[in-house]
Amino acid sequence: MLIRSLAVLALIAVPIALPDAAVRPAIAQGEETAVAELMRATALDVVFSQFAATIAATARTEEISNDAIFLKHWEATANSVFDAHTLHERLARALEGKFSFDEQQTLAAFFRSGFGQRMTGLERGAALLGPAAQTQAISRGEAILAAAPVIRSTQIDQLMELVSAEISAAMVGQSLRALLLGLSVSHQHGQIAVPWEEIDTQVKAMMPDLLTNIGKTQRAMMAYAYRDLSDDELDRYIGFLRTPAAQKFYAIAAYAVGRIVADGMADFGEAFAARMQSVNV
Repeated sequence: MLIRSLAVLALIAVPIALPDAAVRPAIAQGEETAVAELMRATALDVVFSQFAATIAATARTEEISNDAIFLKHWEATANSVFDAHTLHERLARALEGKFSFDEQQTLAAFFRSGFGQRMTGLERGAALLGPAAQTQAISRGEAILAAAPVIRSTQIDQLMELVSAEISAAMVGQSLRALLLGLSVSHQHGQIAVPWEEIDTQVKAMMPDLLTNIGKTQRAMMAYAYRDLSDDELDRYIGFLRTPAAQKFYAIAAYAVGRIVADGMADFGEAFAARMQSVNV
């Protein structure tokens, strides 16, 4: 259950672009507007949208506890601490002032182009699949990869590295911390203490295997999403992602997302411990 839950979270966390005619990076309207448009174009404006719900559901889906009071406070704390609007505002502030006019122009030119909009449509379509359809897509992607020539397999690996790996790792790592936090706190009574050092030691030991499994799922979804593109078209997309402007954008975004969820998880642990201590569970 844990692998599957975190794999789905990783897929949600991958930055994808919106196939929306409103995606028009407004470079001339100021830095704040430009950042907002770039976040919309790369779907970073929704990167935290499911995070609170995912963390809130962890206590039930991973059977951390069946105690009604525990579940009530866990879910309330997750929804409060990981409020999507607040986290997205923090991300926007982290991106402001980081990009030159020329860098913004490079990003805007791609996301406004017909090809860029086509890519956003493919990616959004895959991301919006329901659970059953997503399972089918992963299976189909695995079959595509199994029969894929070396060039396509290599292209998928390059896309994984260029776009999704760091953000996915950050989101999954913090979700795992939440799971272990819940397991440790669920057995405590009275004075509640969060054993972060012990938790982080366990996370470090578990992450390599976890990311390997999640990486396989992501590769399959990418193979499915890009199945109708030619090798030349994928090379064109990879070429954009390798531009200094795109590399800088995703690097800064990945660091900011990682920092935001790490800080949020620390706040979550302390707030949840305080709640549980107040009811003396």
